[in-house]
Amino acid sequence: MVRIFICSLGRLRERWVLAFPDAHVVSDLTEVGEQASGGARSLWLDLSSMHRDLRLESVTAAASMGSPVVAMMGAPDESDAFALLQAGAQGYCHVEAAPGQLREIATVVEHGGLWMPPNLVQRFLAVSNRVIPSSMPEVPELNQLTSRELMVAEQVAHGASNREIAQALEITERTVKAHISAIFEKLSVRDRVQLALKVNNIPTYNIRN
Repeated sequence: MVRIFICSLGRLRERWVLAFPDAHVVSDLTEVGEQASGGARSLWLDLSSMHRDLRLESVTAAASMGSPVVAMMGAPDESDAFALLQAGAQGYCHVEAAPGQLREIATVVEHGGLWMPPNLVQRFLAVSNRVIPSSMPEVPELNQLTSRELMVAEQVAHGASNREIAQALEITERTVKAHISAIFEKLSVRDRVQLALKVNNIPTYNIRN
């Protein structure tokens, strides 16, 4: 998988290189050209210095190239996140996200999932619960999970990060990741957002359509 970063400065930030040593960089989306064709590439847009309208246009244009798109901002914001995800982004994060988090985002979006910061997942769920009230009936699929997997799933449903889950359950982050992978497979979900919606019994409509 080739990661192409679109940044007006025309150079890779140190954290991007640490996350993806073989990453490519271009200064403008028009320079991506044929590099972005096919299904083996993802596009990472540095939108931190762009006006809101230009950010939306850039994400829409990038998404039309057929590759997974990650929107990166200097100050992530709830309304901005939802607008960019609606425009076609599959990931939304801080432009200075840690290398480990960038790799986690890549894993999710490059497998067709949706990624946003845990605090935004919490707000998204809060809005969903207000818009789509749930009587919280039993969700049969959750019966497939082990007791520990269910505890992890419930933590994810509250927007907790892997580190926070590890601390709360007194296990390692590696074990948390293993549990989450097993949970995704058992419940046929692709990302933390879908998992949170399922645990909270909220219909999983595609927010980009």
